[in-house]
Amino acid sequence: MDHTRRDALAGSALALSLATAGCLDFAAGEGPQGPEGTPATLTCEDENFVRLDQPFEGDVEETVVEAGETTFELSSEGNSETYGQSLRLVLRNTGDGPATALGRHAYSIQRETETGWIEIRGSTTGETVELPRSEEALDSSGVYNWSIDLDEQAIASAVPDVELTVCPELGPGTYRFVYWGLVDGPPIGVEFELVG
Repeated sequence: MDHTRRDALAGSALALSLATAGCLDFAAGEGPQGPEGTPATLTCEDENFVRLDQPFEGDVEETVVEAGETTFELSSEGNSETYGQSLRLVLRNTGDGPATALGRHAYSIQRETETGWIEIRGSTTGETVELPRSEEALDSSGVYNWSIDLDEQAIASAVPDVELTVCPELGPGTYRFVYWGLVDGPPIGVEFELVG
């Protein structure tokens, strides 16, 4: 084998080796990087970060609630989701009457901590922001659907025209999605485990 061909093959092997190592390094950085398990609380190193307020009081009902003259059910595809995969949820009016809701974005995404459930989103402008609310009727069989990728950027950008961020980063643990926009009903939530 001549030197030119041997050098070319060696160069190709080196390039392949570097490319593979780069892929391994990239893959090693994927996944939830935030605190694991049930942290004491959620803290953000950004001094301008202002966490979204919790716009409801009291307990969060699970799965089914009465709202005025009708009933609502909140369901999800699963109760364990992998970082980066989609959390798919459906809120459905399963009763016979209409109800008033505050729109698709009247929800919280919370993390379980030792001090209770805490919203994971907020603003980095140094000021409090509010999620958009607009009253609308949800008739019998009316639905809201959500498909939210479980990574920081996708969660932050799921609400249009509002600049949000997730802080700290997501970590393996227990979370819940809470819809608090039923005008005549309590907040309704679904818990899920986020895994790496």
